[in-house]
Amino acid sequence: MQRRNICTEAGARSDGLMIVSVIFITAFTYIALTTNPVYTGIGVGDRAPDLEGQVWNGNNWVEYNLADNINSNWTEGEPGTWTMVEFMDTNCGYCQKAAQEDFPSAQAYWLGNGENSRSTPENVNVEFLAVSISLWSEGTEGKDYGRTVIQDFTSTYGHTFPYMDSQDNSHEDDWGRLGTPTYFLIDPAGIIQYATPEADANYAIWDAMEEKIPRGDA
Repeated sequence: MQRRNICTEAGARSDGLMIVSVIFITAFTYIALTTNPVYTGIGVGDRAPDLEGQVWNGNNWVEYNLADNINSNWTEGEPGTWTMVEFMDTNCGYCQKAAQEDFPSAQAYWLGNGENSRSTPENVNVEFLAVSISLWSEGTEGKDYGRTVIQDFTSTYGHTFPYMDSQDNSHEDDWGRLGTPTYFLIDPAGIIQYATPEADANYAIWDAMEEKIPRGDA
């Protein structure tokens, strides 16, 4: 009569379990190391949500995708594009005030090529994007919406940067319901470096840009 070698069978099962455990731990470690742990949200340190649609560039309505400015592997000191995003409403009094008083000088300083323009290192770019949303419902007396309103707004204030049409408030799926104006500064890796909702009252978007965006040779 042949006896079963229980010790050998138990050892084989133990070895098999150990191999499976090693494979599981290795796979888990690989996933942990290769998966980007940054949360997507609208706070400082979050990865900015998607933002795409049609923008008015001063001449035509064209497609725009914030992702085109983002390199998730970017590190400080490398070339890249910093994006200042303003969520605004063309009917908002504060937005109109900013459009008239803040943006002409900011546009010349950050986007211009004059002697008083802000210097940045070679291949480091700065872009503005205004996102036109709707705080009031369609048909509200005295509140006008539509693409011609956006076009007239940019022309009235002499803005040369793109304005996105999000007057259907489709941005709310990813960005939530925002007041206006609300500003974000997004670095070339797509990480939010400034967000109005959590910023100190005396720390404006322009202060954050001056602090965060590297300066080039004078």
